[in-house]
Amino acid sequence: MLGKTNITTLSEGAIVTEVEDFKWIQMQSGVYGNFVKAIYKNDYLVAITADGTVVYTTDGEVWQASVLEYENCKLNDIEWDGSRFLFAGSYSANNVTIGLILATSNFDAYEMVRSDAEIDSFWAIYSQNGKYLVLGSKSSDMKLFKGTLTDEEWEGTSKITSYYNDASPQSIVVGKNTNGMMVTFMNIRTLSSTLYNTYYIYQIINGGFSLISTMSVTKSHRNVLAFECKDALFYMSLQSSDDYKFVKVLNSREEILLSSGINFMFVDGVYFNGCELFINNHEMLIVKKGESIADKTLDDLIEIAPELTMNCITKAFGQLYIFGNQGTILKSSVETNNENAIAVQTISAKKALSDAKQYTDEQYAILEARIAALEGVTTE
Repeated sequence: MLGKTNITTLSEGAIVTEVEDFKWIQMQSGVYGNFVKAIYKNDYLVAITADGTVVYTTDGEVWQASVLEYENCKLNDIEWDGSRFLFAGSYSANNVTIGLILATSNFDAYEMVRSDAEIDSFWAIYSQNGKYLVLGSKSSDMKLFKGTLTDEEWEGTSKITSYYNDASPQSIVVGKNTNGMMVTFMNIRTLSSTLYNTYYIYQIINGGFSLISTMSVTKSHRNVLAFECKDALFYMSLQSSDDYKFVKVLNSREEILLSSGINFMFVDGVYFNGCELFINNHEMLIVKKGESIADKTLDDLIEIAPELTMNCITKAFGQLYIFGNQGTILKSSVETNNENAIAVQTISAKKALSDAKQYTDEQYAILEARIAALEGVTTE
C-alpha cells in the first residue's frame, strides 16, 4: 500500500494527520506560546514554552497550564532531579535581565531556588549525584556552574568561551543524555564588511567540558541543532548552501558522520518501538533496526505537520507526543502501540505522490496510444 496523507478537520479545531494507519491528533493545550522542551518523569508529561508557560498532564489527555508570574519570563530548559522539576531561564527586574531557576514537585507552587543578576540567562540545568551543572551566559561569556542551587556561591565556575566584539551568545541549543550535555551556540562578527557566524559545539561530561568542533558560515540564519535519541547525542549543521551534516557524538568526543549533503534539518529525536525517529519542523524520518541513516533520502521523510511547526518529540503513556509552535501538541494514535504501526511507514507522502503521478502518466500514455491506434484503423 502506498503512503498517504489525509488532513481532516474535527470539532474544536483538532486536526488528524494520517500517514497509512499512523495518526496524529492535535491536543487542546490551551496555550499559544512556542514549546521548546518536554520531558516525561514521575508520571508527569511536562512541556515549557519560550514565554514562560508550563503545561503538564498525568494521562496525556487533560492538560493544565501554569503561567509563571515573572516579568518577561523566558524558559529554556526543564530537568527532573529525582524529587522535583527544575526550570531554567530568565526574567526582568528594573530593566535588568536576571538568570532564573525555579522548582516544583506538584505544580501547585513554584519555588525560586536561584536568581542571579550576574547572569543574563540560564540555558540548561543537569542533575548529577545530588549536585547540578548549570549553563549560563553573561554579556560576552558562556559559563558552566557546578554545585547546589541554594548556596550563595557556586562550588565551581568555568568560563567555556568568550565572544568576538562582546557579542552575546545566540541560537543556543542543548541536548542531554545520561552522561552529560552537548551545547551548540554561535557568535556573530563582521570582517571586511562580511557577516560571519561562528558556531561552537561543546560536550559537557563529569563536570568538565571539551570543544568538539567550530564552524563558520556567512549567512545569519544558519543554525546548529543538538538533541538526544536512544541516549546518544546528535547535532545537525549547515555551513553552506548544500553542506548539511548529521553527526553522532560519542562520550569519547569522537564524531561519527551519519549523513551529509541532505537537508534533513532534524530538530529532535526519540527511540520508540525499536525505531529511531527524527523530526524536523514538518516531517519525520523512521530508522528501523538494521537500517542505516546513510541510506535514507528526502523521499523517506514522512509529512506530519505541513501547516504546523514541530520543535520536540518525547514518548509518554506508551505513545508519542510532538510539541511545536503556537501551543501545538500532537499525540500519536493508539495504533502506535504495536510495532507494525511504525513498520508499515516505509513510503513517505512525497514518494507516494511521486509514484501516483508516474502511474497516472503511464496510464495516460497507454490510453493515448490506444486512441491513436483506433484513429488509424478508422482512417483506413
